[in-house]
Amino acid sequence: MEHALQHLQKELSSIRTGRATAGMLDHLKVEVYGDSMPMKACGMATVRDPQLLVFNVFDPQTLHSVENAIRDSPLGLNPRVEGQDLLIPVPRPTAETLTALKRVCKTEGEQAKVTIRQCRKAALDEVKKVTAEDERFRLEKEVQEVTSSFVAQVDALVAAKEKSITQHTA
Repeated sequence: MEHALQHLQKELSSIRTGRATAGMLDHLKVEVYGDSMPMKACGMATVRDPQLLVFNVFDPQTLHSVENAIRDSPLGLNPRVEGQDLLIPVPRPTAETLTALKRVCKTEGEQAKVTIRQCRKAALDEVKKVTAEDERFRLEKEVQEVTSSFVAQVDALVAAKEKSITQHTA
């Protein structure tokens, strides 16, 4: 269940809210030297202002590969080269995009809940193997309380992300 929650946090952090964040490029891969590398192995992202991300490449030879990886990503960003840096303006999302982003948040939240429920089912199957009826009912109640707690955390994460999406674009 904890793994499902961590996965949800990772997925939600990759959803663009209309504000530049240093981690928004972390999930991208860059083709350099005939190999695929994570973006953070090629340079460092910093936020200059809420609408501008600056990516400083470690190796100037990888600059154009990093630029192409950002441009070709589904983030819809258009970097421009300035010396050894890439300046990446982060546009404000349209109303249509906001609706789509919120839908993605809800979908990710539902997937996390499904995973949590699958964990609950597996735990309940194990509990049913316990012979004492009183012990079984107590354990089933504990499993349900833990499950409810994780589902509430998922709901809170999704609500916070949706609020973040709405807030940063107003």
